[in-house]
Amino acid sequence: MRGQGRGHKSVLLLFFVFLFSSFSGIVSSDSTTDSESNYVEIIFPEVIEILPHDSSAFTQGLAFLDGKLYESTGLYGESSLRIVNITTGEIEQKINLSETYFAEGISISNNSIIQLTWRENIGFIYNISTLENIGNFSINGEGWGICTTQSGNIWLSDGSFQLSQIDQGNLSSSIDTLTIYYDNLPINRLNELECPFDSGLIYSNVWLEDKIIAISPSSGYVCSEYDFSEIRQQFENNESRELNGIAYDNDKSLFWITGKNWSNYYLVDLQAHSKDCQISEELDNCCTKDTFSPLRLLLVIIVGIFLMPFSWPIFGMIFYKIFRRQTQQPPPPRNIEELSEE
Repeated sequence: MRGQGRGHKSVLLLFFVFLFSSFSGIVSSDSTTDSESNYVEIIFPEVIEILPHDSSAFTQGLAFLDGKLYESTGLYGESSLRIVNITTGEIEQKINLSETYFAEGISISNNSIIQLTWRENIGFIYNISTLENIGNFSINGEGWGICTTQSGNIWLSDGSFQLSQIDQGNLSSSIDTLTIYYDNLPINRLNELECPFDSGLIYSNVWLEDKIIAISPSSGYVCSEYDFSEIRQQFENNESRELNGIAYDNDKSLFWITGKNWSNYYLVDLQAHSKDCQISEELDNCCTKDTFSPLRLLLVIIVGIFLMPFSWPIFGMIFYKIFRRQTQQPPPPRNIEELSEE
């Protein structure tokens, strides 16, 4: 009978070892996934080409198509939309917005230009050749940056840590939101956006910082950061304000970068590490399914309860009674001789 009691103890001991080992596996799996999937590599781009930029332009958005740069400039009374010659940097066409509008980011979609405004809750649509205003749409909240993916998805930024996806058939309708994480924490002040066709990533500059980040549109993880502080120090001056202009040249697979009142546009390569997001995303998807299975989630809850300090006396009492019952066996019956003597 005593051997049976020891057997019960062994079973219970093995059970709790299993619980703790399962819990440890979950923690280590989560830690590995986070460190791998959210790793951000910092890159210092090299300048390939420099093009003069109108230093009076308070640049808010930049786009590129068929050998031409399209630029949106801001400030009340100074907002404009312009087409820039990619060889000389000269302005080929320009329209000015009403003084009541503060222009923001632009994107090219369905052979038209879409331009946001800051706090006026309205966006404009232009003919790409003539810059004629051919329509408008409402914006819910502030407009900062905008970009269009190869599949036609349109993403908007409002200066927060979230991006909004709008309906390409109804630009006034928001259909999804995406929270952006840098090292597992939401990153704020997302501004000008660009969605390169051959990478599947979303590029965004961060307001008040000389950096551009590459974002996975499915997970929201930032996987690459491009630091332009050295380029600013080398080529710009004290009048240059925030970096704010990202345009992708699909033919060259390179980016044109500029900023508010910058002296130049810079042609740079931001593609070398663009696969990092897809690789980290696969790792995350691989481990997430196993990590959050119903059985393991239940084990986490059980172990969590057991580890709570105020529950120790209760569980201690329960275990004491269980073990006591298992070890306290009834006394053996007296033999026949002892009974007869009585």
